[in-house]
Amino acid sequence: MKAKFICYHLKNTGEICGNGSNNPEGCHLHCKAKKRWLCSACGKPTKLVKPTGIVNDLCSYCNKSNYQIRHVNMLRDNNRLLENENALIRREIDELLLELSANRDD
Repeated sequence: MKAKFICYHLKNTGEICGNGSNNPEGCHLHCKAKKRWLCSACGKPTKLVKPTGIVNDLCSYCNKSNYQIRHVNMLRDNNRLLENENALIRREIDELLLELSANRDD
């Protein structure tokens, strides 16, 4: 008996299964397997159904690395804001000290 269909299931390695099958969903090994997309960043197979709040086509590793990049950028921005505020506070303190020294001289 010849197979009517070819199984196009993506393995974890990124290869296509290629087994023959009579079922259009895939071979006997993969007919009930979860459907997958390729990650847009690294090309690894990733789930079609994502947890609530994740609407991109990235694998879990790329999502984590993007989170880390965003977190580091947020920390860097917060540090810059604090440096700017510290410089402003120092200028105000210097001005107040100058006023105090001018008032003492009078």
